Amino acid sequence: MASFTWNESTLSADCGTLEDMAERFEDTAALMRRLAQTGFAVKQQEGTRKITHVNDEIFKSFGFIIED
Repeated sequence: MASFTWNESTLSADCGTLEDMAERFEDTAALMRRLAQTGFAVKQQEGTRKITHVNDEIFKSFGFIIED
């Protein structure tokens, strides 16, 4: 199954203002909704969260790199 680790601590680390942070969160939320609508899922694995998809080709079509 294709997957990558989701690490929230870096999501807004480079944002200098609250407006920048809000925009980043909004963009991220839109992407998460699109991923969910396309069959992606989140899975707890060894203390981390992985974004997964059962179809490697769909996973790769989003530009993601499969972690092993």
